Amino acid sequence: MFFVCIKAPCLGLTKVCDFGLRTRSASLIIKPRLFPVKSDFTIVEEGRNQQSDSSHFVGNGSLTLVGLADSVMGLTSFLLLSSVALAITAQAQNCPVPEPGPNMNLKGNDILQNTFPDGTTVSFACDVGYQAAGGSPLITCNAGSWSPVRLKCQRKNCGSAGEVSHGQIDYPQDTLFGDTAVIICDQGYQLVGQNRLTCGKDGWEGRLPRCEAVTCRPPPMIEHGNYNPKKEEYYEYRDVVMYSCQNDYTLNGSKSLSCSENGNFMPDPPQCVVVECENPKIENAVRIEGPPPPYRYQYTVTYGCKSGYIMIGKGTLVCGIDGRWTPELPQCQSPVTPDPNGSSHSKTGIDCSGVALCGRSNTYSHLLCLLSLWTLAIQREKTRVKFVSFNFAD
Repeated sequence: MFFVCIKAPCLGLTKVCDFGLRTRSASLIIKPRLFPVKSDFTIVEEGRNQQSDSSHFVGNGSLTLVGLADSVMGLTSFLLLSSVALAITAQAQNCPVPEPGPNMNLKGNDILQNTFPDGTTVSFACDVGYQAAGGSPLITCNAGSWSPVRLKCQRKNCGSAGEVSHGQIDYPQDTLFGDTAVIICDQGYQLVGQNRLTCGKDGWEGRLPRCEAVTCRPPPMIEHGNYNPKKEEYYEYRDVVMYSCQNDYTLNGSKSLSCSENGNFMPDPPQCVVVECENPKIENAVRIEGPPPPYRYQYTVTYGCKSGYIMIGKGTLVCGIDGRWTPELPQCQSPVTPDPNGSSHSKTGIDCSGVALCGRSNTYSHLLCLLSLWTLAIQREKTRVKFVSFNFAD
């Protein structure tokens, strides 16, 4: 049985005396009182505590401590007393549930208890996804208080997830517990498996995927058409096929398709269609270049106006994929002689007005009236001809 006297005893010294009694099985709360004892109750000094103001002593079975310190601090020596002594009584004190450190909890069945007897030793374990980074996991209940928690827990580090041939692994956050690894394949390769792995308590969860070369199944056949080259099994990434149509059919869409990185030929396959534009009907005009009907896709014809008519628009036309001529059909209009006093009428009955006089009094003008706008003036002066543009409305 061990007695601990801390600081000053209540035997004439100026300090208050607190006592602690520690046995091998429990810590006790000491309640001191003075009473006369016989001198044969002997106290022997056992040694000095780690604290500078306490010492340990061996006492007798009656729990009686007899002694007097000759120094207030240190308690370096003790004398026997024959007239007075200090008797002590003690009571054990339990500990509450200990407070865990960060990212840890009690281990085993200790987590189910609400109180712990004095002298009990319990153990902490790091939470799932955390691992010990130093310090003892054990603490002990001593006189109603727990010893300090020394264990340190840190997030588990999964490290590298490995390597992927023809690809790479990206770690957007880190390689710690709960973080994610993202697998990206090189261009021309496609992922086989999941593109994400998660760092778990036992390492990276899931199987590492692989990157395989992109291949495409043969492209579709089209009606009235064909493509080349042909392969029986598959096409590799960026392989190109060319489509063509049978006679009298026109390819509408992209002529070439390529094997893309998603494993499909792009863009969509074309169609073979029959394209025919109607025979252009332009009043007061004649075809001067190009074949006769029927007109197929991209056929070109050129028209000119008959004598005495002026063409408004372009005379060369191209048959488009939609079966229409481009640009729009031109018009052949007859010239008009404007009234210098203000207005004139064309042969088509379109009213035009504006200042028709140009230059000196010995000049005269011919203006072309189109859609109620003066658009072109031909000014003649003796043998010289000038073209003067106008643009005034009615």
